[in-house]
Amino acid sequence: MSFHKILAFIKRDLIIESSYKFAFVFETLTSVFPVLSFYFIARLVGESGARSLTKYGGSYFPFVMIGIAFSQYFMLALRTFAATIRRSQMAGCLEAMLSTRTDPQVVILLSSLYSFLAKLAHIGIVFAVAGLFLGVELGGANVVSAAVVLVLTVATFSSMGIFAAAIIVVLKKGDPIEWIFGSLSTLLGGALFPTSLLPGWARRVSDLLPITYALDAMRLAILKGHSLAQLWRQVAIMGGMSLVLLPISVWCFTLAVEKGRRDGTLMHY
Repeated sequence: MSFHKILAFIKRDLIIESSYKFAFVFETLTSVFPVLSFYFIARLVGESGARSLTKYGGSYFPFVMIGIAFSQYFMLALRTFAATIRRSQMAGCLEAMLSTRTDPQVVILLSSLYSFLAKLAHIGIVFAVAGLFLGVELGGANVVSAAVVLVLTVATFSSMGIFAAAIIVVLKKGDPIEWIFGSLSTLLGGALFPTSLLPGWARRVSDLLPITYALDAMRLAILKGHSLAQLWRQVAIMGGMSLVLLPISVWCFTLAVEKGRRDGTLMHY
């Protein structure tokens, strides 16, 4: 995978996105407005709610801000690969794109790189607004820990996203992985409230979801400045998930593409 090839994919997607003049502005506002809404909702959280947030500093707004921003990023990793494949199918260029000398797994990974970079820029804007205008203190954040957790989590969610892309290649439409995994992650992953508030059976389900460990580690790294040594449990779990799921998902996607080539269905949608 050459640096020039990476730049070519980013340049292609940048040209496409820049043709929609106000898309970046609207997407940025879509990221910022929910955070602003929860800034005022946070004022309704009393002492009983704050006690459940002691682990993260006791304040609800920074807790939910990180939950919203990064859960959206993780959901992007879940959705973007299947969306890229579906868009290429509808445009009639999927077969041409997957028939180049570039390996299919490289194509699917690089085709989504711009989306990750753009969404990361949105998160940066959200954090800048929160720090400059909403009184969120981010000076003690452990950037290294947060970056490692982000990479491991994106790798894990990307694995599920690549599974979803393989399903799209074969079935053309309908993605049960995004619906099931995404819904459970949003509801039980702790994006809007601590998982400690869940009933026992729901906590057991939550313990199986990677987003639970990802958001927990991200909040501790950003709000409490925890080091990787202090986050060893979450890092080990996320690392283990990504090491197992990523190669399997890429293998499944390659098989799906090969099946589509044999059956001549890559152009079908």
